[in-house]
Amino acid sequence: MVRALRIGLIAVTVLAAAALVMFDLDHPYDLWSQLIVVAAPLTLTAWFVLARTADERLVHVIAGLGAGGPDETVRDGLRRALADPDLEIVYTQVGRGGWISGLGEQTSRPGLDGRRAFTPIDRDGKPIAGLVHDPRLLRHPKRLRAAVDAASLALDNERLKAQLRAELMEAQASRSRIIDAGDRELQRVERNLHDGAQQRLVGLALMFRLASRRAAGDPELTALLDDAARELSDAISELRELTRGIHPAIVDDAGLPGALEALAERPGIPVDLQVDLHERLPEAVEVAAYYLIAEALTNANKHANAGRVTVHAQVVNEALRVTVSDQGAGGAERSPGSGLQGLADRISALGGEFGIDSPPGSGTTVTADIPLAQTVLTDAAQQRLVALRWWVHEHWEMPGEAGDQITDEDNLMAAKAAMLIAGGNRRITEREREWLIGYHTAARGADWVIAAIAAYDDSDTLDDMKVIPGFSQVARGEVYYAIRLCSSDGPLTPDELSRLERSVDELGIAREEFEELLAIVAAEDELRHRRFNAIAAPVLPGGFSPSG
Repeated sequence: MVRALRIGLIAVTVLAAAALVMFDLDHPYDLWSQLIVVAAPLTLTAWFVLARTADERLVHVIAGLGAGGPDETVRDGLRRALADPDLEIVYTQVGRGGWISGLGEQTSRPGLDGRRAFTPIDRDGKPIAGLVHDPRLLRHPKRLRAAVDAASLALDNERLKAQLRAELMEAQASRSRIIDAGDRELQRVERNLHDGAQQRLVGLALMFRLASRRAAGDPELTALLDDAARELSDAISELRELTRGIHPAIVDDAGLPGALEALAERPGIPVDLQVDLHERLPEAVEVAAYYLIAEALTNANKHANAGRVTVHAQVVNEALRVTVSDQGAGGAERSPGSGLQGLADRISALGGEFGIDSPPGSGTTVTADIPLAQTVLTDAAQQRLVALRWWVHEHWEMPGEAGDQITDEDNLMAAKAAMLIAGGNRRITEREREWLIGYHTAARGADWVIAAIAAYDDSDTLDDMKVIPGFSQVARGEVYYAIRLCSSDGPLTPDELSRLERSVDELGIAREEFEELLAIVAAEDELRHRRFNAIAAPVLPGGFSPSG
């Protein structure tokens, strides 16, 4: 509305100016001229008032945060005040670096795709947040700054909320990692018991049997040895039961359906098993479900005095839903330190929900919904993430946390782009290909990415790469990557340089920037040779020289 009024006032102002120029002094009382003369100052005054109104509206909108409803945020107020419906706010994460959204989720540094702009918000010289907004707002820096200043106090509150959400998410992930580490330790203990103490006891039982045969002429000694052998056999059976309870190895071998069938076949209350699962689920989900059902069946056998137990497991809405019910005595509850409380903690750590309904005299129903999408990192995945963080920090002088945003698909895209810029996988030398594979192997790239790099058939083009969102911002890095690739087996050849130049032109990168990247790689090569001569050469036999 304000913009439309401004356009109208501009038109009136222009007409007024034209009329004043053509004003005939011989006819000072011409009605049209009088109207224009009066309109000109009124127009300028109205323009000034509207400009003031827009600024005041900005302040009032932000100052009135919350007036739009209980769920309105600083972002909503700034969106209305700056007329940018896609405006977002990101916050710095205290203690870890990087950026988080208002929901506390990790995000990369925004505003790098050219379609959105990024305006940092500082406090005492340190960045605390940033606006991701329409680039056109940069034409009005004072207005943008006024919006930030007006929202400053509320922004601090939102930042604290975002930080709290991030910490809760990290606590959730930490609990998942602890459970995963505990399961791995239990597996180790189980293997040690099976391969160590259990095998020694089995050997001892055989020795008792041999001794019993040799003592056949002494009935009392034979009976004593037979009793000892039976006691030892019972101890081995108990040990096997113990190791089976430490970690359900049968889940690894037979999957959850097979493991539940084995549970249902154990002595005790008859079990009506209804399992509707057609594929393997994540290990953490299967193990949690197995423990839950095993504990519920044990409790039913000990306390329920029921005639039958029903176990139901199926996938509903991307979660495994487990239900164990009986028509026994009821009265079960989650007490601190109990098995049910431990199971509730395990399922909660996996992002699931646990419930128990056990009114006295009306049976017990235990339920759980365990999400299939799990973010628990295995040892290998955790090591890969650590390696990638170090790699990003060491080689690119970027915050290591930036590696959290890099996916396997990103790494494969980067390798393909480097090969295409260098002329394609068919044109690079075997040594250069080894360097590329070694580069991703050292950075702990996924096995399938390394295999795809080795077998790449040049099926893409640079035009295909250019349409990938965000590629234009990383194109210079890909050219640098390609120069390093071509330099890995020695100085650039004329053919390699020609291929690189053609790719640079196709990507629209200035030759001056290309020359700078060439100089950087040359300087790095020189530094590597100096490092070799100063550190490695003195401890190597004669004849060795740095490669490349």
